[in-house]
Amino acid sequence: MSKLERHLATALVIILGVVLWQCHRMSDMERKADNLEATRNTLLDSVEHYKTRDGLNAAQVSELRLTMDEFKKYRADDVALIKSLQTKGRDVERYYTVETVTHDTLQTVLRDSVVVREEKPTRVRAVNIDRKWYSLHGFIDGDSLNATLKTRSALNIVETVKYKRFLGFLWKTNKVKDRHIDVTSQNPNEEITDVSFVVIDQ
Repeated sequence: MSKLERHLATALVIILGVVLWQCHRMSDMERKADNLEATRNTLLDSVEHYKTRDGLNAAQVSELRLTMDEFKKYRADDVALIKSLQTKGRDVERYYTVETVTHDTLQTVLRDSVVVREEKPTRVRAVNIDRKWYSLHGFIDGDSLNATLKTRSALNIVETVKYKRFLGFLWKTNKVKDRHIDVTSQNPNEEITDVSFVVIDQ
């Protein structure tokens, strides 16, 4: 092998290495650009509220992709909660929050009852309501109500992933086009006020 051939082979190896390195960098930059686009869309779109066919309240939100440093910076309260769960932050991949409000009308017949205070029986009006989604037990003494309210909720969370297609219409690729969750409350009196879905990139 002549000296010129060795120099050409060396140059070819160097050029091939640079091309492969650039391809890797471009792929990484494309992935980051896709993440930024998805994050921008999530931040611009608010939570979409809707009703299911059964009339139940539901909400949909797309994923918000954050690095662990960004998660610690922008979601400090959530980080504190994760630490209180005795879970290592590096093991957390997804974080969901759901906020709900229950609106309902309470109606019942008041019944006479007796409460013992300071060893003296006192006549009061008792309130006892037991329903599937709430319970209220207490009594009315004069113009004040002393009661215990217990509400129950059942939330269903479904994660949906749509993958990009090769050339836009052929077979699916491994690249994620959209990822979102749908949250449905089984309690018909419960309104989903806010939902967040954070994916943490380690």
